[in-house]
Formats: sequence, structure tokens, C-alpha cells
Amino acid sequence: MDELGSDEAFAELLGAASPRPAPPEADAALIREAVHAEWQRVAAGRTRRRHIASFALAASVLLAVFATLNLLRDTSDDVRAQQMATIAKQFGDVLVNDRVVSDQQAAVVQGRDIISTGSGSGLALDWHDGGSLRLDENTMVEFEAANQIYLQLGRVYFDSQAGPLRAQAAGGETVEFAIRTDYGVVRHLGTQYMANVGGGELVVSVREGIVSIGGTVRATRGQQFAISRSGVLTASDTNGVDDWRWVEKSSPAVNLHGRLIHEALEWVSRESGRTIQYTSAGAEALARTESLKGDFEFEPSRALEIFMLTVDLTARIEGTVIVVSED
Repeated sequence: MDELGSDEAFAELLGAASPRPAPPEADAALIREAVHAEWQRVAAGRTRRRHIASFALAASVLLAVFATLNLLRDTSDDVRAQQMATIAKQFGDVLVNDRVVSDQQAAVVQGRDIISTGSGSGLALDWHDGGSLRLDENTMVEFEAANQIYLQLGRVYFDSQAGPLRAQAAGGETVEFAIRTDYGVVRHLGTQYMANVGGGELVVSVREGIVSIGGTVRATRGQQFAISRSGVLTASDTNGVDDWRWVEKSSPAVNLHGRLIHEALEWVSRESGRTIQYTSAGAEALARTESLKGDFEFEPSRALEIFMLTVDLTARIEGTVIVVSED
């Protein structure tokens, strides 16, 4: 076997390698520095070693460089090619990468997509077939990872469970999701919550379950935390209804025909944040045995008003409670 007699041979080997997509300049500089240092170390200590050994070491360094380049390339490619969510409902002006969304049924959100909503607009996204992500008006988010968005401005709501009458995630597993903000990352443990970035602060409100903020603060049902840019934390309460009315406007329509009255009530309850209270055992029994007939594809609270007119029950909203009674 021929021997490689000089460092020029290694340089020739590097030059003969097929080209790869260039990584970010900062990463490329670190790679070049590391390879150059390793090359010098090997060259200094190989004076009386067989050249074949130095060749093997040089080749291993070369493979490591290429592996790093491929890792940098594949990560970006994978994120951009991955489907993150699909649009379930929209109204008003909605842009995806500065492109107006016109056909909501065919719209797919992919990695690195940036969505922005205008005044009076709203959007509901099915997240990996298991969760529901809602965007309020004047909101901008970037889908930067398989389980994470970057909330730049505005207000979003996330429900990790599809809820009554909606498709559940395979195996019933909790959908992973995180909201990155300039104030910290918000993560959940099976919940309904809202995050709002604006006015120099992040406000996180929890309707159900538990969320962590920045890995240190935990908020539970009925709690609301505000974190300022300087890191000042203030706590208050939320009833899950008053500041959440915008969520119902973007609630995807469901088909209530043939559904039990109780199922429809549960859907309204989850979407509106109100609890259900039956005034008698008879009222509850009727709700759990009688089915609805007809199409009631409206916002949840409006649908409640309409479908209750078709059954032998009445429902009235009292603050945070839906009171159901027999006629």
C-alpha cells in the first residue's frame, strides 16, 4: 500500500470530498478551528509513526466533520419538512409567511412557518391530531420545532386534549407542546391555558391543569401569573371565563346531530370554561339518554341556546355555571 508522505495529502483528501450544504458561519468557524487544532496535534506527534495510522486518524476527523455538517443540515431540513398543524377554523385576515390563507381546509402549517393574524381575526389549529391551538387577533407565532412555537406577540390558547366530540390523539397520550417567549418557556402537564405577550410582559392564565413558566414557576387551575421584562412576578386569579371569551370565537365547529345532550353540554363546558350543574337527577338522566337532532354548527354558547330549544330541558348561564333543569 502506498504511503501518504505529507500534510498536503490530507489537504488533497479534504478537497476531494463531495460538497455539503454549509452550516451557519459561527458553527463552521468552530468546526474549522477544532479540525485545525487536531490536525496540528497529530502532525506534531507522528514523526516516527507509520503514515497509515495518521491517515486513519485524519479520516476519522474528516468523517466527524461531515457528520456534524449533515447533522446541522438535517435538523433544519427535518423541521421545515415536518407538518406541525392544520387549520381547523379561521376568520378575518390571516397570513402564513406573508401569504394570505384563502383555503383553510387545505392549509397545512410546517416547520419555520410564521403565522400572523390581523385585527378582528382568529385562527384554530389542530395540533398533531391531539390538541387545539388558538390564535387571537394581532398575534404572531413561529413554528420552530416539532413541539414548540415562538410567541412573538399577542395571545394564544392551548388545549392539550381534543375534548368531547373531537378526535383524540393516538393512544390517548398527552400532546407535547411548549410556548417559547422572550420571558421564558411555558410548558404544560395536560391542561387548558392561555399565554399573552404584550405591553412589556408575559401573562399566563390556567383554566385547567398545571403549567410551568421558565422551568421554575408553576401555575395551576384558576391562577394567573404576569412576568415583566425585568423578571418581576405578580400573581392573580382567573375564573377561566371572563378573559377567555375570544377562545370560543375560534372554536372549530362540531357536528352535534345524533349526539347525547350531555355530550353537547360537555363540549360547551370545555370551550367556554363553565361547569355544568343539573338541578335534578331527572334532568341529568334525560341529558344522558336523549340525543340531539339537527345541525348546530355555531360557536359553543350560541349553539347551546339553539339546541336546548329542541329538547325537554332548559339551560341558563349563571356566571361560570351552566344550570340545566327540566322544563
